[in-house]
Amino acid sequence: MKASVITTCFNAGASLKKTIESVLSQDFTDFEYIVMDGGSTDGSVELARSYEQRFLEKNIPFFVYSESDSGIYEGMNHGVAHAGGEFVNFMNADDEFYDDSVLRRLFEGRDWSDVGVIYGDAAETECGRIYFYTKNFAGIEQRMPFSHQSVFARRELLMEHPLNQKYRIAADYDFLLTCYQAGVKFEDAGMLICTVSLDGVSSVKIYDTFVETEEMMNAHGIYRYSKKQLKKKLFMLRIKQFGMDYLPAFVKKQIRLWQRKHRGQNREINQGEQ
Repeated sequence: MKASVITTCFNAGASLKKTIESVLSQDFTDFEYIVMDGGSTDGSVELARSYEQRFLEKNIPFFVYSESDSGIYEGMNHGVAHAGGEFVNFMNADDEFYDDSVLRRLFEGRDWSDVGVIYGDAAETECGRIYFYTKNFAGIEQRMPFSHQSVFARRELLMEHPLNQKYRIAADYDFLLTCYQAGVKFEDAGMLICTVSLDGVSSVKIYDTFVETEEMMNAHGIYRYSKKQLKKKLFMLRIKQFGMDYLPAFVKKQIRLWQRKHRGQNREINQGEQ
């Protein structure tokens, strides 16, 4: 089996349906799909199980598990323990494959036998627009190089290096850095793999995300700032976090649009682009 696609969720509601439909629509069937629920009480488990017949009709192995966990990364580790595919992808609730042909184009006629981590491009939805996420593998020691939803990692690597649950936000980045520093081969698939919503924890808690990322990078022997620089950076992030928490939505939207333009991250994706 080429891959295991895992969706972790907890009281995900309508966003879970969007993700399941995206997986079900794939025109490729040599994979399994696992929904790893963290003990939802909003009907998420029942919603997921209502798709069992449709996956059966497409001959795609489909499993729904509901187990209590301490958070998203423990849920992802639980999913890996249940998985049987060569590669594992985490497509969590509210995210989706870019189009119906992603898995076919990724695996049919392509040899990944010597590759540990496959990665690709991502689209980001924000302010009602779809942007191209600028990946940067060469800068992996400076920032998260690509969206984890665009990653297919060998299951054996995820078993050897499970996601570190002491991190609440940066465990996926920690896993990629661990693989990189261990000499694992990364390969760019050269295609759009996913569409990611920016409503997640790392896009809202900018201060916490930075602090935890710095802690994680320091644990890998990577130090990006002097004490003076770090103090200044944290001060500016506190101001930005205050704005994220308290400014009106329309003001935050304008700030984000300006930031995208300033950072060169404002390339919009044309319909049908692959």
